[in-house]
Amino acid sequence: MGGTTMHLNERERRVLQQLERELFIQDPDLARQLETGIPARRPYEPRARHVLAVALGVLLMLLAIPINPSPLGYCGFLLMAWGLVAHFVQRARSTSG
Repeated sequence: MGGTTMHLNERERRVLQQLERELFIQDPDLARQLETGIPARRPYEPRARHVLAVALGVLLMLLAIPINPSPLGYCGFLLMAWGLVAHFVQRARSTSG
């Protein structure tokens, strides 16, 4: 790849500057990412929270087995269900957006 440069006329420069301004207004994170060349990291905190909720829910349900039926088991089931639903909702949002 050589050091060839593309010369833009005045109209093309104005259009390009306008596109840059619109990008900074509409998606400043993407604009900064393109400007710096450093990709943004995806947030892992919600995913870790969902995994912990499911694991804790399963643990609570297992601890509640000797005490049948137990509010501890119901809470564990609800916590596990919340973690699974929240994970799949977030995953659907991230793939559609």
